[in-house]
Amino acid sequence: MKKKTRTRILQIIFGVVVFVIAILPVYMIVSSSLKPTLLIRKMPPEFVFEPTWTHYLKIFKQGNFLSYFKNSLIVAVTSTAVSILIGSLAAYGLAIMKSDWANRITGFLTFSKLLPAITIMIPLYVMLDKVQLLGGFVGVILSHIAINAPFTTWLVLGFIQDLPQDLFEAAKLDGCTRMKIFWRVVFPLLSPAIGSAVLLSLQYSWNELMFAMQFTSMKSYTLTVGVSRFVGAISVDWGQSSAAATVVMLPIILVGFFLQKYLVSGLTAGAVKG
Repeated sequence: MKKKTRTRILQIIFGVVVFVIAILPVYMIVSSSLKPTLLIRKMPPEFVFEPTWTHYLKIFKQGNFLSYFKNSLIVAVTSTAVSILIGSLAAYGLAIMKSDWANRITGFLTFSKLLPAITIMIPLYVMLDKVQLLGGFVGVILSHIAINAPFTTWLVLGFIQDLPQDLFEAAKLDGCTRMKIFWRVVFPLLSPAIGSAVLLSLQYSWNELMFAMQFTSMKSYTLTVGVSRFVGAISVDWGQSSAAATVVMLPIILVGFFLQKYLVSGLTAGAVKG
């Protein structure tokens, strides 16, 4: 067997293994949401069964699941939009600053992304409590912005630094101010970086549990908090929790499907310098 053929076979095997590892948890959750209750914990598991929508009907009829969905939508969209606005403007400011301070700030943004989110939870809780922003949407939205805005700034900055300087010079000659250059020249060219930032920010905010659980109340619980409520101290309702988890996964999977073309180009912006 030729070396090239062996390499190709190993690549296929490795790809299949990675695909199975990635898709197996999703399959288990979706299949459990469609199985009758008696079949969910059955061993060995049954892969052929008559699907039922009972668990989905229960989560939407009982409790406040639709309210949780609306709350998650408000938190995720608002925090993502504000993070994109702040991050884009901050990245543009750092790009045109061209000083040692700009490099130091960029390094700090990279470092802040490496910190576990739990390290800032207590300071955020204290500050939000002082200004009475706990229990509603504002507190959790601000906490998500605190995580997403620095990463968005770092992501967009690399893309702006790759733009030809001739664009900026031509806009200056046309009489554009710095803000006009940003809105009329730079921002329309940021679609790959913005697409990546939107997808990653939405994904984080939609799936985040720790801040949502600590900074909200029953009226502002998000979907992740709602799903956690199916896990009791003694038992777990596997059917309803699987159905709820499937509903949580679906919107972000659809968003990722439509924005995936921007993800690689946005994340690799600035990786190659000419």
